[in-house]
Amino acid sequence: MSFKIIQVENEEHKKHIYRLLEENLTVTHFLVQREFSITFDVDVLLQQDIIKMPQFVSPAGRLLIAEYDDRIAGCAGLRKIGEDVGEIKRMYVRPEYRRKGIGKALVQAIISEAQQIGYSKLRLDCAPFAKAAQALYHSVGFQRIQPYPESEIPEEYYVNWIFMELMFK
Repeated sequence: MSFKIIQVENEEHKKHIYRLLEENLTVTHFLVQREFSITFDVDVLLQQDIIKMPQFVSPAGRLLIAEYDDRIAGCAGLRKIGEDVGEIKRMYVRPEYRRKGIGKALVQAIISEAQQIGYSKLRLDCAPFAKAAQALYHSVGFQRIQPYPESEIPEEYYVNWIFMELMFK
C-alpha cells in the first residue's frame, strides 16, 4: 500500500476536489441537521466553494489531495486570513480511508506549506461532533482559542463550534 500527498495542479485534480467537497458538504449537512436542526443547501455551498477556489492557490494558499493506492482518499486546503495567518479549510478524508494516517499526513503537509509560505500561525474551525478531527489537530499541537472573525462559521453558531490555532516557533 502506498500513499502520497499531491498539490492540485490540473483539471483532473480539480474534478476530484469537486467530488470530495460535495461528499464532505453532504455528510456535514446531515450531521449539522441532526445535531443542531440547521439546514443548508449543499449545491449552493458547493458552488460558493468552487467560486472561492482561487484563495487556495499559490503564493498564499494551497490545495492538496491525498492518494492511497492510486485512489483519491482526501483533501485539505490552506488560505490566507491575516498578514501572517493561514487557515486550514475543507479538510476531508473519505470514510473508507480513515485510520490509515492520511488525515495526519494532510495536516502535516499543510503545516509544512504554511511554514514555507511564512505564516506565523494556523487557525481552523471544527464541528463539535468531529471528535476524531479534534483529536488529530490536538496531536499536532493545535490549541483551542476563541472564535476568530475570519472564520466562515456564522456568529450565531460560535457557541457550538470549536476554534483552534497552532503557533509556529
